[in-house]
Amino acid sequence: MPTKFSLKSLSSFIRGAALTAVLLFSLNCRAQQLYEFTATKYLMGTKFDITAISPSIDSMKRAMYYSLKEVERIQGVMSSTIDTSEVYKINTHAGVNPVKVSYETYSIIERSINYSKKYSGIFDITIGCITELWGFNSDNPVIKIPPQSAIDSLVKLVGYEKIILNQADTSVFLPERGMKIDLGGIAKGYAIDRASDVMKENGMNNFFVNGGGDIRVCGSKSETEEWSVGIEHPRKKNAIIASLEVKDLSVGTSGDYERFAIINGVRYHHIFNVKTGYPSMTSESATAIANTTEEAVVLSKILFIRGAKEYINDTQNVPGVIVDMDGKLNYDEKSIKDFHFTVIK
Repeated sequence: MPTKFSLKSLSSFIRGAALTAVLLFSLNCRAQQLYEFTATKYLMGTKFDITAISPSIDSMKRAMYYSLKEVERIQGVMSSTIDTSEVYKINTHAGVNPVKVSYETYSIIERSINYSKKYSGIFDITIGCITELWGFNSDNPVIKIPPQSAIDSLVKLVGYEKIILNQADTSVFLPERGMKIDLGGIAKGYAIDRASDVMKENGMNNFFVNGGGDIRVCGSKSETEEWSVGIEHPRKKNAIIASLEVKDLSVGTSGDYERFAIINGVRYHHIFNVKTGYPSMTSESATAIANTTEEAVVLSKILFIRGAKEYINDTQNVPGVIVDMDGKLNYDEKSIKDFHFTVIK
């Protein structure tokens, strides 16, 4: 007997979501019909889309329901603004005492520190106090630059090497009052990977998960066509500046157009230089391709902050694309030649 999973029950979870199903084609001589189905929900401060292809709409709805529930669960554990989350508790106990957390949270913090070590501290989750000061994670618009004295004071609290981890009891301690971790630069990528795992556990093989422009692609769109991923134009809304094709890989993009404010004619945004406490003014956007979305998202931020000149001169480039401050596309042709990279004129 086929599993029953009503559209109504999914819609009650995905409030106001777009739910679309499209008949695609007949797969073989037995005329098996394939459908393309999409579900959308706002989570982790952005829009999550899951699109899949399968002969069973009910199976896709069920898989997407559990995948989006997994993202919602991770948000509840790793958000720095939800007062019941483990990250919130770590931050509120900074300078007071260690906080025992789940192995999941402990592990992502440990991986974050490893990324920081590998990339010379460019990526650093202890940027939380700076992020909070500027207010780009708030629902309120940013209307002014914080006082220089406040920035100077809080920059001294930034430093991944200060985090104290205790593997024996999976506790995390921020030793100085005012320190804050912000997993926003890595948790969304991890959530996308977990959502993809749940899709597979529920029988889906051909799909993609898109969380605010960070994308995990699994399988193919058809027997003859791979999934095409568009890179958003950083200065033209709803426009694509380039596209590429990937299979069983992830694409992460960081841009100064996601959360920003124009103050005295200057664009300030949410991607910070951890040394200065100011937004990094090196790129308009950066895209990276990696085996996991977690890594792709982290790498996109590193590429964004490093900038195009340093990226192009690196002899060990990760596959990626940078739009520099002049709006010019910069990429290493050798590193992206296998992805059918196309510039949109």
